[in-house]
Amino acid sequence: MFEKVLKDPVHDEILFEDPLLWTLVNTSAFQRLRRIRQLGTSYMTFHGAEHTRFAHSLGAYETMRKVVSHLQRECDWPNNQREVRLALCAALLHDVGHGPFSHTFEAVLDVHHESWTYRIIMEDGALRSTLDEVDEAFAADLVSILRKDGRFPGIEALISSQLDVDRMDYMLRDALSTGVSYGQFELTRLIRSFTVRDGRVFVKRSSLHTVEQYLLARYFMYVQVYLHPVTVGSDVLVEKILTRVRDLLRAGERVDIPPALEEVISGNDPSVEAYLRLDESVLLYAFHLWSESRDAILKDLSSRFLDRRLFAPIVRDKPSPGEWAALRTTAKAVGFHPDYYVSERVCNIPGYDILGHGITLIGADGEETDLSQISKLIRTLVPSQEHRLFLPKELIGDGPDPLSHRVRSILYSKS
Repeated sequence: MFEKVLKDPVHDEILFEDPLLWTLVNTSAFQRLRRIRQLGTSYMTFHGAEHTRFAHSLGAYETMRKVVSHLQRECDWPNNQREVRLALCAALLHDVGHGPFSHTFEAVLDVHHESWTYRIIMEDGALRSTLDEVDEAFAADLVSILRKDGRFPGIEALISSQLDVDRMDYMLRDALSTGVSYGQFELTRLIRSFTVRDGRVFVKRSSLHTVEQYLLARYFMYVQVYLHPVTVGSDVLVEKILTRVRDLLRAGERVDIPPALEEVISGNDPSVEAYLRLDESVLLYAFHLWSESRDAILKDLSSRFLDRRLFAPIVRDKPSPGEWAALRTTAKAVGFHPDYYVSERVCNIPGYDILGHGITLIGADGEETDLSQISKLIRTLVPSQEHRLFLPKELIGDGPDPLSHRVRSILYSKS
């Protein structure tokens, strides 16, 4: 008998009964996730949001373990140990490719955590040798599930869909860490709502209201936490720091860069070993270096992030070309380079996505129905967008200065 039990604030206990999974947890590639926050720069907004992708990955694994246990009892699925292991390993390793402040980091440097997850699974020596203990095709099958190639549709849906173990854990974990209550839902009841037919995962129609509760929680978490204006402003600042470094390097300027970051930020194709040396401690150390840079823009941007002097968020309609040009011209007149100090973001608020990605309910008679056909409430959750501008607070001002007045007249002309 093998058993390891970890205490957890969301699930109470996380149980490992397979030594293969425990070996994966103790690889260097997985332990690195301790040094990457789950919510990126959200700790600038919610001071409790210090939890890591390591904790979330363990939680996604535990959620999958509970789902699989339920489906084996009720539906005899999965009916072989290899597929059980595939499901558990996929949940455990689905985020192993994330980088520091992941989504912003990816956008600037054209790094995609999904691609790195595939590469790390296939190329990292410790991970690959552990997975090969099952069989030589196990790692490739695991990547196939994460890619959603269609070979294991049931497991794929549990890993990535509108109702998957990834979201089920991170919503509860993020709500707990940020201190909000509207992200809560009944996880145990939701797990019991799952059923399987012909290798496909469905939700029992009798569990309609449990699924509605989950989707409403997801909506409010996006609106109030994931797309919080201050958090998005923090992301913008990180983006502008990395963009300035990249632009300086392209111009042939010298910039002090930690070795673990240099291979990625220089635009080269780093090795898996090099990428795995990169975490948030490296990036924060770089920000400290750059806060003393000879380049005034890089120095100012880095200091703003470290001291939490963030850009001000302005929610308004999309600026016209004339308004945008006027903002940039005014910013330049004040002394702020518009490429780094005037930004726009379109924040996509997810609703319920029907086309090809809906949640299918199944009745006692076997009839399949999309959730939106039954729930009037869910039909109201349509995707939407919100336009935001981000500028230094000094540029907006609140006094009689004519340039600040000009900026305010542009910003609030269509508020």
